[in-house]
Amino acid sequence: MSDVSYPYLEKLIATAKQNYPLVKIKQQQSIIAQNTYKQARVSWFDMVSFSYIYSPQNSINLAATSVITTLFSGYQFAITFNVGQFLERPYTIRNAKVNYDISQLEQQQYNLNIELEVKTRYFNYLRQMGILRLRTRTSQDAESTISQIKHQFEIGTATIDDYTKATVNFAENNQAKLDAEAGMLIAKASIEEIIGKKLEEIK
Repeated sequence: MSDVSYPYLEKLIATAKQNYPLVKIKQQQSIIAQNTYKQARVSWFDMVSFSYIYSPQNSINLAATSVITTLFSGYQFAITFNVGQFLERPYTIRNAKVNYDISQLEQQQYNLNIELEVKTRYFNYLRQMGILRLRTRTSQDAESTISQIKHQFEIGTATIDDYTKATVNFAENNQAKLDAEAGMLIAKASIEEIIGKKLEEIK
């Protein structure tokens, strides 16, 4: 527990929220949902259309080579109103608002998930460092023991069985130390993957 630095952990979380691609994706999805909601709110005018035509008083029918007089001449204006869209619009706006609210909640949930993930990886990293320290001390003790046993064996005060056991113990401790080093490096890489930076760059 003495290795845990909560201010450093908060920096790791803040860096992950800033750099991790999935956090950025959630933010962009929320912006899209917000824009869709704004679009739906201003789309009331979509159901109204305006048109006009111009009819001259006289027109020439080239096929019949005659002059046709029209009853309504000049500019004619028309406004069309779509009742179906008018009835549908409140639901469209409400759905867009709900989608926006959902995107906000998903973003909040992902922020909580990223915090948990960074904490989990950080604590695992500290655990692996603790294991490595323990394995390093044990390996050093095994190295010291094998040196003593080797010396005693050479002067005849230790048996071949004692020397063989010390050699096996030394090899096992070295293997455990190598495994601990690999575990620590993997845990470090796991944190760096989620924060998008090297741990040494976080001060």
